[in-house]
Amino acid sequence: MVDKLDGMDEKQDVYIGLGSNIGDRKKNLDLAIYELEKAFSCKAKCSKVFQTEAWGFVTKDLFLNCCVIIQTDFPPEQVLSVTQSIEKKLGRVKKSKNNSYESRVIDLDILYYGELILNSENLIIPHPLIYDRIFVITTIVDVNPAFIDPVKNMCISQLLNTCNDEKSVLLYEQ
Repeated sequence: MVDKLDGMDEKQDVYIGLGSNIGDRKKNLDLAIYELEKAFSCKAKCSKVFQTEAWGFVTKDLFLNCCVIIQTDFPPEQVLSVTQSIEKKLGRVKKSKNNSYESRVIDLDILYYGELILNSENLIIPHPLIYDRIFVITTIVDVNPAFIDPVKNMCISQLLNTCNDEKSVLLYEQ
């Protein structure tokens, strides 16, 4: 459990992107959601699950992706610490030395933290690659199509129409 920041009483909606392309991908997502709900003592609002091609590297292993919204009064850096702990617990290995993308059991990215815009040494919010990744925008639209991006000051549904990523994003049917 993480302590809340002193003076921070109002809970924020935190959008977290989840992805997995190794092992039982759906189970990996479900376990990560369970761990998020446990760590933040809340029920996550979840998007549908989408199957997508890898972004930023080549692999035959397709990803399952979704987005969850959790509510918390933990500060952003502590949310990052929790997500990294969950990744490690579920078997995520350290990122490669040259920071290139690779297949993974689980990946948790903080996409948005309320309307916060943050650029620190360890964390950038909104996630800087949201606008380039159709699979991320699609999952956010699914969970909250009326969300307004604090940087672009546009509805997330509008951002979906402006994204240049042409990779396929398909609803995952079990």
